[in-house]
Amino acid sequence: VLSAGLSPAVIFYLIILAIELSAGVITNGYIVALNCINWANSRTLTSYDKIITSLAFSRFCLQILVTLDNVLSKIYPNIFDRFQTLQPYLVTWMFINQVSLCFASCLSVFYCVKIASFNQSLFSWLKLKISKLVPWLLLGSMLYCLVTTVAFTLFSYSYWVFSHNSTDCLSKNGTISDNKNNLLEFTFSVGSISPLIVFIASSVLLIISLWRHIRRMNLNSDFNPSFWNPSMDAHVRALKSVVSFFIIYTIYYVASTFSIGNLSYFNDELKIMVCTFVAAVYPSLHSIILILGNPKLKLASAKILHSANSCFGEVTS
Repeated sequence: VLSAGLSPAVIFYLIILAIELSAGVITNGYIVALNCINWANSRTLTSYDKIITSLAFSRFCLQILVTLDNVLSKIYPNIFDRFQTLQPYLVTWMFINQVSLCFASCLSVFYCVKIASFNQSLFSWLKLKISKLVPWLLLGSMLYCLVTTVAFTLFSYSYWVFSHNSTDCLSKNGTISDNKNNLLEFTFSVGSISPLIVFIASSVLLIISLWRHIRRMNLNSDFNPSFWNPSMDAHVRALKSVVSFFIIYTIYYVASTFSIGNLSYFNDELKIMVCTFVAAVYPSLHSIILILGNPKLKLASAKILHSANSCFGEVTS
């Protein structure tokens, strides 16, 4: 049923979503397009480029799906009341969301193994083999997400059949509006726990390693004023990047959990809209950080902006 009218708050909310969608599509599409062009030219991609290309593509799809869901739910408030409409969306959202989270965890693991310094033999072996293991990490993430999505599909269908047969209301119209939040909570939590644990563990290890390394370099500079290590700035930038990634990922997880939660104190629609807005920032914000922290992506984007400014100047003149 089409909503009779949209309030100013909803209109403002939809405008913000449109801005987030544009930012997510541009940034993630840029990463995918540039790396695909480089792959077409050289027929090779570095392990890092493989991860961020996969991550950017999953975020590209996630941004479109989440924006479409929010727009449709505001214009057609009852669109997801029927199970036949809700389940395909939940299955699609679960797979894309879990893939995005898993790829982000793969990136965190890659950072940790490549940058962190630990003396354990297993860690040293991983540092030598990580480039060859990246395709298997990505494939394993896809298989994990596929398994959790299939399990959810079977569970939700069985749950609906049971409710359909045991509830008169559901037997008449086939709706599950009363149980939508429970299904959403289950959808988000089942597949996201494992990548969350991997992400937190690898990020914390990397932060500890970088912090220790920076402290050692600071001590050396204190004891020897003439000592200067050119890698100091690089390590500080890496630490800031990892910390920002950790904060953004955690905020996205918390905001997404709250926005789909079935908590009594979270029934306020405005709070749900705010959390949804915050969660929708994640796919584009971290991709912007990746572009700014990658010399190749940053240089290419600077060239594109320069060319665009030149063309715009010629048109206006």
